Amino acid sequence: MESIDLRKVSAKANTYVVSFCSKEMYQDILAHGGTPRKSRTIDFPKVPPDLLSHFVRGVVDGDGTLAWNGDRPIIQVYSGSPLFLNGLIHVIAQSTGIPAPLPQANRDNWTVKWSTIRAKCLCAWLYADNPGLALERKAAIATQFLAWQPRKTPEKGTITDVMRLNFPTYLP
Repeated sequence: MESIDLRKVSAKANTYVVSFCSKEMYQDILAHGGTPRKSRTIDFPKVPPDLLSHFVRGVVDGDGTLAWNGDRPIIQVYSGSPLFLNGLIHVIAQSTGIPAPLPQANRDNWTVKWSTIRAKCLCAWLYADNPGLALERKAAIATQFLAWQPRKTPEKGTITDVMRLNFPTYLP
């Protein structure tokens, strides 16, 4: 017997799980390009360079956090797939010169984090230099990040030569 189960996962958020309880339906989804355990195995997609900042902004808006760690800005992105995050940090570094640490395991997921001047420059690339559709609350935090000034000079190696070329107005 085929069935579809739709259950609300969270009372606080409108989060639902859809379960397909049919081997035939599962096989049909696979035949049409579905991927088993997609959220754990997905790689970073090929994104045209002129759309990359918009795509990454969507990732940050959807699966990321813009927050303050004390008086320091941080951007953190979460994913079930380390392949996706490795691709993300690679394309960001290639396009902007902003390096990132390798993804770290965080319970059942993975996370990557930019902080201080790197978070500020990443916000500049995502929200100021390439404006477009964005979550209003995250764009407002990004604006605060752009006004932030570090209390001390960033350590040597924190700011790359490419960052100096791409973000001169945002650097100390």
